[in-house]
Amino acid sequence: MRKQFIVYLSLMIACAHLVTAAIAATPPIGTESSNILYVDKKQPTAFKTIQSAIDASSQFKSVIILIAPGLYQEKLYITRNNLSLVGSSLSDTRIEYAQLRNNWRENHDSDWGAAVINIAGSDINIVNLSVTNNYGRLHNTHDHQFAIRGFENATRIILHQCDITADGADTLSLWNKENGLYYHSYCSFTGATDMVCPRGAALIEHSTFFNLKQTATLWHDGELDSEQKLVVASSTFDGVENFWLGRHHYDAQFYLFNNQFSERMADKAIFKKTYDDVSRNRANYYGARYYFYANQSPIKFPWLATNITQAQHTQFTEPSLEQWVFKGNWQPTKVLAELQKELQKETQNHKFTSEPFKL
Repeated sequence: MRKQFIVYLSLMIACAHLVTAAIAATPPIGTESSNILYVDKKQPTAFKTIQSAIDASSQFKSVIILIAPGLYQEKLYITRNNLSLVGSSLSDTRIEYAQLRNNWRENHDSDWGAAVINIAGSDINIVNLSVTNNYGRLHNTHDHQFAIRGFENATRIILHQCDITADGADTLSLWNKENGLYYHSYCSFTGATDMVCPRGAALIEHSTFFNLKQTATLWHDGELDSEQKLVVASSTFDGVENFWLGRHHYDAQFYLFNNQFSERMADKAIFKKTYDDVSRNRANYYGARYYFYANQSPIKFPWLATNITQAQHTQFTEPSLEQWVFKGNWQPTKVLAELQKELQKETQNHKFTSEPFKL
């Protein structure tokens, strides 16, 4: 029986990595009841790598993978739905891998595998973890190096109490242009050009941004739907001297509410990138859409001043920002509250300890 299981598990692992360059549609989730799996290098009965736990989870309808403290130097491929990766805390549960996008693309037709965490599934929650692509510090470059890359069919992705770092461009790249929905709270983001660059609708709250280069911190693509937007609220921005706030290549929509900006931010408004070769420029369907409310900066840049009324702001934030951003189609804070209940059970049973959620 054990031999049969090992053969079965080996087949699952092999299949999980045989993903085409185009990224096939996410496989159906399993038929067995939801489950909790453990990753712990010190426990003989637990999985020793995060990827082995992900591969073994395909039989379950949904799964929570609890990851013990430690450094996990591995690249992750997520090809299923309804998966939660939960560490003990962002300071002691760390995933680290060095990968330059250009190096990867020399021998591969797509970005699948170019990130530390590669996501081709939906309803993915990443909590209490540090995710680092450290290629840049090892090789002295700020070129493209993803920490997390979400693909065209990946939506409803939550990052909560995470440290997401790359030493170059496109740190967090969630690129479901058609119907991507993303929620990030109490996170820190570090990177260079376009370091947080969602396509679709994204809400980021209570987080910090640090830009390693004199380039854009935020980037957005919302050209397929006038309702798609990037909203950042109650967060802080810092970086090297004269770092930029944001830009976009496609039609985009930015809302920044109640944020704090350091004195190192450049006097450079969010802008649409254009090229001398006009064939490379994207259409601007909806016009310039950059909205600010009650942000704080030691230097009073005119372009950063409040440009919506209090009534408009109230309309956007009542009953909640997430209901406005996601149009009532997704409740990520409810997802987190339910996940926390499951973690509290594990804590009560002395099976796992995780940093309490801020909700």
